[in-house]
Amino acid sequence: MFFHEFRVDEIFKYAWDAGCTSVEFWLETPDFWLNGMDTDKLLRIMENFPGLLPVTMHAPVLDLNPCSINPFVVEASVRSTVLALKTAEKCKAEIITIHPGRRTAKRPAGKRDYKRFENYINIIKEESEHLKVKVCIENMEQKVNSLFYQPEMVHKLLNEEEWLYFTLDTAHALVSGEERLNKFIDLNFDRIANIHLSTVNNSGRHLPVSGDVRISNFLEKISGFGYDGHITLEIEDLNFPDKLSAEEKKEIISGEINYVSSFFR
Repeated sequence: MFFHEFRVDEIFKYAWDAGCTSVEFWLETPDFWLNGMDTDKLLRIMENFPGLLPVTMHAPVLDLNPCSINPFVVEASVRSTVLALKTAEKCKAEIITIHPGRRTAKRPAGKRDYKRFENYINIIKEESEHLKVKVCIENMEQKVNSLFYQPEMVHKLLNEEEWLYFTLDTAHALVSGEERLNKFIDLNFDRIANIHLSTVNNSGRHLPVSGDVRISNFLEKISGFGYDGHITLEIEDLNFPDKLSAEEKKEIISGEINYVSSFFR
């Protein structure tokens, strides 16, 4: 969402200019999603930035819910994820991140909701069986109808689905406190293949991390554990008081990269 309004070629250039070594490409990027989802064009753009390869990808999630009680929403959600898998494989992405869905009603998730998730994950398992891209499930923020926001539930899922990997979203975990973030690491570190890195405060989610003591503690911990997977900066530009120019966005990303990198030298 940080470069939401830009063309795909601009997004890759700005990421490269800022010092990124990879990009997590979100299929719902408007320039891609609304202009024919031209994977061949996407590949040509990617090839112009070999220093950002391999990329990671994020499956579509807006307006979608694979655990919906509405069968038409489920069908659209599954088809969108399967399309994302095929796109990721064609683009030689290392990782694709998916969301688990949620209960339709704003009520605690129950057996039927987890059964719908089981149906969904079985389809994704079958569709990804012969692909090289790693499929990662992302932990959700704790809300009344969320699935898989607890470290223990993610741990149970990963034990049951040995083919599946984990994208740890720090902001989603920190909404419930630093202790929960630590628990995610302690229980699931060996399955983490990607980290969505951002922080939270009382006024917003997915904020820059520089100087946040909780994130410093987190980075020290995973560095000490030997983490060498992807770290994806997930920053929401609407959290800033003024509209940012491309140059300002590049400067922010560059500063965040320098901060994060300092823990891995």
